[in-house]
Amino acid sequence: MQVLQQGRTLEGKDADNILKIMSNDQALKILRSTIDTPKSAWDISTVSEIPLTQVYRWIRRLHNSGLVRVSGDTNESGKKFFMYQSKVHSIKVTLMPTAETLVELS
Repeated sequence: MQVLQQGRTLEGKDADNILKIMSNDQALKILRSTIDTPKSAWDISTVSEIPLTQVYRWIRRLHNSGLVRVSGDTNESGKKFFMYQSKVHSIKVTLMPTAETLVELS
């Protein structure tokens, strides 16, 4: 399987990992809820009705796979906070007659 991710090709375990992530309902809810604007983990949890611990777990996995952008800042009281935004806007899967599958993310 090959994955074209924002102009680069992923193969092997990386490609399999992307497809596994995309097949998970919670991961898709997180990506959908953060397409237009960055959100905090709390906001994602509230909007998508996913427990906060699961949101953090998926955010880490999505970020490690290059599917989510993380940005941080400090509020007025000096506390750090992070915002998360999807880097994926569309997914295209092409099944080939051979064993090869092509997944394009943009």
